[in-house]
Amino acid sequence: MRSIFLGLAILLFTSVTFAQGEFSGGFKAGLNFNNIDGPAETDDEVFETNTGFHIGASFVYSFTDLFGIKGELMYSQKGTQYTYDGPSYFTFYTTNTGTPIFATGNRRSDISISNSYIDIPVLLYYKIGRLEFEAGVNAGFLIGSSGSGGITFSGATQAGSPVAEFTTGVDYGYFSDEKGVDAIQGSTTITLNTLQAFLPGSTDAYYEAAADSDDNKFKSVDFGLNAGVAFFLNKGLYVGVRANYGLTDITNEGQDISPVSLDLGNRYQTRDDVDKNISIQASVGFRF
Repeated sequence: MRSIFLGLAILLFTSVTFAQGEFSGGFKAGLNFNNIDGPAETDDEVFETNTGFHIGASFVYSFTDLFGIKGELMYSQKGTQYTYDGPSYFTFYTTNTGTPIFATGNRRSDISISNSYIDIPVLLYYKIGRLEFEAGVNAGFLIGSSGSGGITFSGATQAGSPVAEFTTGVDYGYFSDEKGVDAIQGSTTITLNTLQAFLPGSTDAYYEAAADSDDNKFKSVDFGLNAGVAFFLNKGLYVGVRANYGLTDITNEGQDISPVSLDLGNRYQTRDDVDKNISIQASVGFRF
């Protein structure tokens, strides 16, 4: 009986609270300052901040004038500026059969990675004067993933054929790109180990990729935590800053390829590490 009365009391309190609450909506937009937080394999590998943007709608339920809950539906660009400069390898493919020829030497990779998400954060907020403090959780659904930049390499094949320094562009579409020789975009021909091979002008995302994995580089769902503060310039207009910290590994191990070396069988080595999205959002918004 006591449990029944307690349940009815909670239900009554909740009903009264929501009855006294108020729904409102709005929109916001701004810049993202992003990085991927993960272990660097060597000191030659660096993840640096890149910049994207976010835009979307917000939905607010105020329990009182000071306290409430809000959800958002946001388009948000995340990613990183990736650089590797050190001992590495490069894969060439023969023109007649597509057989790989492996070379070792020095590689410099400069790749700007941009991942586009539909973010759905849900946050509790509390107001103190013109300040509104918020904290909550976020679910992100990857809808686009690309990379651009270039790779410079020089060295020699495993059979001793020299490879003069060259630069190839990268035009990565992580959702749809081909693998291996099919990932070459434009090429010239060079001689390696007395064989004719493609020197790619540009490559797709999986030019060097684990052949036995059908995974994309990045996972389709991400979860994280949010915390931030907004300052209301008037009743509706506000500026805010929010920190987003991912809780889940955003890369698939099957295509998280080591840039340092191949294994003894000339297979690409994958990395079983955890790479997380982190970003700082600076926003301007309006609440109706």
